[in-house]
Amino acid sequence: MQTGCGSAFDQGKGQGKNMRDYQTYIGEICDTLLFPTEAKETMEQAWEKICANAAAKETFLKWLLVYEADGKLDYKEVLKAADTAAKEAGIASYTADLLIYLLMTAHLKERYQEKGISEQIWLDSCMDLNWKLHECRKMYGIWGSFVSWWFDGFFEMTRFALGRLQFELMDFPESYEKTGHVRPEGMTKVINMHIPSCGPLKKEDCEASFRQAAAFFADAFPGEEIAFFCESWLLYPRHREFLSPDSGIVQFMSFFDIYKTEEGDGDLWRIYNREYDGNPEALPEETTIQRGYKKLLLSGGHAGYGEGIFFQKKKEML
Repeated sequence: MQTGCGSAFDQGKGQGKNMRDYQTYIGEICDTLLFPTEAKETMEQAWEKICANAAAKETFLKWLLVYEADGKLDYKEVLKAADTAAKEAGIASYTADLLIYLLMTAHLKERYQEKGISEQIWLDSCMDLNWKLHECRKMYGIWGSFVSWWFDGFFEMTRFALGRLQFELMDFPESYEKTGHVRPEGMTKVINMHIPSCGPLKKEDCEASFRQAAAFFADAFPGEEIAFFCESWLLYPRHREFLSPDSGIVQFMSFFDIYKTEEGDGDLWRIYNREYDGNPEALPEETTIQRGYKKLLLSGGHAGYGEGIFFQKKKEML
């Protein structure tokens, strides 16, 4: 085990499984999660700078020890602490925010093993760090994450990547009944899904993910049906105005009864990799969806999002 910043608890702060060689682990987990070489080097150098600053190192190790002790954290406080450590160590806050979660993946893997959840699900779930890494690089030119508040569900083990999509249980939305639909008697939960920015959205991949999620969360549905829910910009009905019926987004929309929509341009960064300043003329036109949204915005329209639900018979899914 290396000395200095290599040994996480080299001053007697931890023992047993908490005694980690974090310097080596950062390189290993970056390789496992397929980080680009430059991103891996950025994370390794960031940890070295943190270790060179006593206050920054103490801040990081405090929260890592808390997580390894019981798997529970105040994630807002963790990110505040990471940002403070970033300033003390002279690194980007977005880099520090992602780095502390990278280090936490080691204990998260142990928790998966203890609960008998496959290593593949752990890996697929941790790959979200990669997807957010690339979003941050595209948006701000920084290897890190500007949405690290989002990771808590993965590390609390309430959100899981199951194939192409990510899922977690949530209460059945009351708003669905207000549209005149009736939820199945006794159904109190839905499987809420998220769509990471990790490539094409293919219908067959989504269907495979739905089946995995149905099996994973089957115990939450004592009746004959399983419900899936999604709230996303991907469910904005106006996509059908400028995307072909066989596009991945339109096919994804077709799974759902989209019962609620609202306008809002806050998710346009996902399409253009930049914050939208209200000037559609300046937006790029490199892809079909970029051209479609630019035309929509130039005509006075707006982006938006939708909420949708669909039901599947258990016998068809399991």
